[in-house]
Amino acid sequence: MVYIEIKTINGRKYKYLRKTVRNRNKIEHITLKYLGPVDPIYKIGKRHKSNASIYVKKLTDEDNFKLKKATKSNNAFVRDRARIILLSSEGLFSRQISEKIGCDTRKVRKAIKAFNDKGLKALQRGKAKGAKTKFTEAIKKVILMHFSKKPREYGYHFTTWTLPRFRQHLIDYNVVESISIEMVRKIIMKAGGKLKRSKRWQYSPDKNFEKKNKE
Repeated sequence: MVYIEIKTINGRKYKYLRKTVRNRNKIEHITLKYLGPVDPIYKIGKRHKSNASIYVKKLTDEDNFKLKKATKSNNAFVRDRARIILLSSEGLFSRQISEKIGCDTRKVRKAIKAFNDKGLKALQRGKAKGAKTKFTEAIKKVILMHFSKKPREYGYHFTTWTLPRFRQHLIDYNVVESISIEMVRKIIMKAGGKLKRSKRWQYSPDKNFEKKNKE
């Protein structure tokens, strides 16, 4: 026989699904399943409404005119957003619009939300946030200060800077963690600096000269 048993534990009541079985001459009670508390203290909130079926707000005559004009734009971003908004105003939901235009449903929802918030300004693509400048003005000044000094002042065995040499110098002296040769060139050239070209062949009686002058 299967039945529900209520047990009180630490002042609270809990439900269990139990079963009575006969084992030879004895009757045993087996717990089949825990059914939870009799009076749950938690409340089940309202289910979050999916944004899959969002629609644009009611369009004015001006909105309709400008949106239809925008569907003929050479700009793909403007054209697609205008089509999305117009199709949504006709009662199509996000998935239907995405299938008609051939885009992701997230793009459709984003366009609808943007129009509901900003109106026709949603047809304008927002400016992307630029990456943070890796080399601040302070770091650039330190780089130029190092460049203004001769290599021998730092104990090097060569007399002129080359881009690879100077780049490696900046890293060795912990001025920067890393930097490209092209970035070194831009910083120096922007400040009006010039790189002197060293001779291709150099001679020295020092046996370690070649090793010391490697870039």
